Amino acid sequence: MSAAAELETLTDLDHHFAEFINHIGGGEGSLIQNTTASLSRAVRDGHICLDLSKTETDQAKLLECSAIGTPDKEAPLILDQNGRLYLRRYWLYEKRLAAALLSKAKSRKRDNRKLEGTQKEAIARALGGNLTIITGGPGTGKTTTVLEILRQLIEKNSDISLRVALAAPTGKAAGRLEETLRAGIEKLPVSQEIKDQIPSKASTIHRLLGARSGGSNYYYNQRNPLPLDVLVIDEASMVALPLMTKLFDALPPKCRVVLLGDRDQLASVDPGAVLADIVDAAVNESSTLNGSVVSLTENFRFRKQSAIYRCSSAVRQGAIDDVLEILNEKSSADLSGAALPVGEEFQKRLAEAVTGGFSKAVKAQDPSTALKEFGRFRILCALRRGPFGVTGLNRRIEEYLRAADLISADSGEHYRGKPILITQNDYQFQLYNGDIGVLFPDVSDSDSSRIWAWFLGPDGTPRKFSPARLPEHDVAYAMTVHKAQGSEFDQVLFVLPDRDSAVLSRELIYTGITRARKKVEIWFKEEVLTEAIGRKAVRYSGLTDALLREAK
Repeated sequence: MSAAAELETLTDLDHHFAEFINHIGGGEGSLIQNTTASLSRAVRDGHICLDLSKTETDQAKLLECSAIGTPDKEAPLILDQNGRLYLRRYWLYEKRLAAALLSKAKSRKRDNRKLEGTQKEAIARALGGNLTIITGGPGTGKTTTVLEILRQLIEKNSDISLRVALAAPTGKAAGRLEETLRAGIEKLPVSQEIKDQIPSKASTIHRLLGARSGGSNYYYNQRNPLPLDVLVIDEASMVALPLMTKLFDALPPKCRVVLLGDRDQLASVDPGAVLADIVDAAVNESSTLNGSVVSLTENFRFRKQSAIYRCSSAVRQGAIDDVLEILNEKSSADLSGAALPVGEEFQKRLAEAVTGGFSKAVKAQDPSTALKEFGRFRILCALRRGPFGVTGLNRRIEEYLRAADLISADSGEHYRGKPILITQNDYQFQLYNGDIGVLFPDVSDSDSSRIWAWFLGPDGTPRKFSPARLPEHDVAYAMTVHKAQGSEFDQVLFVLPDRDSAVLSRELIYTGITRARKKVEIWFKEEVLTEAIGRKAVRYSGLTDALLREAK
């Protein structure tokens, strides 16, 4: 991006931040102003730092500003020896998390191992150390593996009651972890006594830490650690650096940690790509983390001839020709590709998909059934705005459902059968960003016209709330791929935009395809898909280097 184009992407907030740093640092001229404004924008874009190493920025001149220090000199901003410029708090997050990860990894005997491994090897590594990271795509058995880890830990420690917690970044991901574990526990060939000791309830990380008002302060912290012996975190790729750091801050030294995730998925919306950084460090055979990471490659959900499996693998590798060949296959049962329709054809095709995909959900007789049916089909988009973004598509979808008499023609904002997506955490009601609910009357209420918002609670039963008291939320027939992370649906319609966007990336395409359990249909323009798969998302940070520093 040119300097002029970069300046055009800066917001008022970026400029105000730059002016503040320039003022307190006694700086002069445009160097401090432009560089610190770019740092502000970089953090908004998900980076931990601004990488100046590949630019012609005069770093010595920057250090003349008293607001910019070095790792050995305290200041609001930190410029390290590799040309990375940080907000001080993010530099400290990175430093603390690296120290915590290395400390836990040292509990394992040093050895040099390849990342690729089997479930059996992942279990052995988890039993042999206090830090294990298990990566792999959907269907590679990550949750099944952790269930066996918990079983063996409980059996090996039969003389004590292990304190075990399960958590995930979002309520939806926590609920899915619960479902999988409950089903797996019932199938275990062990005594009921052992089954009863394996936890089947999961919470969000915020709830686990005891989030207080505002969500940045927690009841459990370095001074008041969590009372845990074992912690399992699912969907670790979605956990941003600040939250992961605060989680590890709150762990007792001997607590065993198992992180589960898919490093090829989109990184967290907030700054950082922690899981990918850890895996990148573990590739180095001299790294303390080398024996702590296992990448599962065998897929138990999709056979190797499955089009979803082959296409997602080709996307991950950036093999666009293979992706296009697979999408053009006519015999595939689980994946199909089609040119993005335009004009009236787009409206006709979308209306058919909507009425076919949502009719059972909006015609459900009770909220439990509606919630279950809405989990079967979802429309995914890359963008929020524009003709192929979720905002416009959700309006169209409601029009099509009204035209088909599937929702009341005179219904207002709160109507029976409307799916909603929470977009802001509410710690009082325990509703979290990413939770999906449905508007529905209470079938036991004599007033059938009164609409409630229903969400599955921690015990798997629906909880009801007044729609007027909900935190910020959106209609959820169509969702962005980012918001769909941590969720899976039987069938997915994945609609890509008609032009390229910086948001489109290889990771976004991979994540969208792998949200489908059984079938995915992709509408796309070839040149847009080609650009997206050729664009690998980059998150600038120094975490990998911090994790390797000890090995050098």
